[in-house]
Amino acid sequence: MTEVFDPARVAIEEDMQSVPVLDGVENRYWRVVSLNFPILIVAITAGNGREFGMRVDVTGYPTAAPAGTPWHIDGNRPLTQAELPAGPSAETVFRSHWSSINGWTPYMASERVLIQGDHATWASQHPDRSWNPTRTIAFYLTELHKELRSCTIPEVTA
Repeated sequence: MTEVFDPARVAIEEDMQSVPVLDGVENRYWRVVSLNFPILIVAITAGNGREFGMRVDVTGYPTAAPAGTPWHIDGNRPLTQAELPAGPSAETVFRSHWSSINGWTPYMASERVLIQGDHATWASQHPDRSWNPTRTIAFYLTELHKELRSCTIPEVTA
């Protein structure tokens, strides 16, 4: 059987080997757990040094923004509200009135669920923080890491 060529798969696989992604790994901002296209599992380092798992759907990448779900890496499941980050930016990124009805998706201008839904104008309002097709996965991961730097991650059990 012939494998179907998917430009999104090629793009994400190339970008995962890029200097910005590898620099983030080297600096321990994040680590790549797995890439089973179209799902990327990453662990982002928070302010208290603990890791925050994210399951990122990269379907349509880079034309479509990534769509992240907070993820329990060892348990292979979404995080619960009690397992979400705490701290100054946590309430901004994981808004109980918005994120809770969207699978605790981060409230960021680079997040697909946000920009395809209620905030389609964010690209023009926040061009420095919003997704566009010239961005790479390193941009998305950097935005997550910035938001989590001041957060603490609770100890999570399987």
